[in-house]
Amino acid sequence: MSDTGVGELRAFVGELAGLVRLAAEALDGATAALTAEVGAADGAVRSEKALAELRGRIEEDAGAASAGLRAVVAGVQVGREVEWLGVLAERLLEVAWARQDREPFPEQLLTSLRAIAEAAVGLVARAADVLEQAAPEAVADLLSDVPETARRQRLLYERLLAAEAPVDVGTAADLVLLSGHYQQCAEHAGAIGRYALLFTGPSSPVRGRS
Repeated sequence: MSDTGVGELRAFVGELAGLVRLAAEALDGATAALTAEVGAADGAVRSEKALAELRGRIEEDAGAASAGLRAVVAGVQVGREVEWLGVLAERLLEVAWARQDREPFPEQLLTSLRAIAEAAVGLVARAADVLEQAAPEAVADLLSDVPETARRQRLLYERLLAAEAPVDVGTAADLVLLSGHYQQCAEHAGAIGRYALLFTGPSSPVRGRS
């Protein structure tokens, strides 16, 4: 591949990684809106701003791949995953707005929800780095950590069932729904990692020359 082609491919992968980071920012802000004792409103604003930029960037970058077949395939697939992450961020915000006038989550259950969110949103942020690194070992590390979100989700369910004080049906339903959204985020992050394999290998132009 020519130097021009290498530069185009690197730039395109950087654009994809930027989209994933915007999705992570939207998810992080929505999580703050759901779980923060202070700054929940700021989190919602931050999430909405990231989502607005994300929508615009997806439309702008939809046909921007000019660096070969791998870029086209990765661009389409990663774009779909990012769109789903944006939808999930919107759903988190919807729950946050709906819960504004309700009692907060019980502390122990809130702690579990925060742990799930931390694992899932962290994976999305790492997926952006994995795209740019284009290293099989980085992809493997990311994929090995995807099940951690499900493990934390199971812990939340166990705590929900074992809670000493009764948990109202609406709160329980929200916790189950939210934990499912975060689990989906982790799965989409893993999918992005797998598409990064299109740019891996010792001769990958994204990794550069030795």
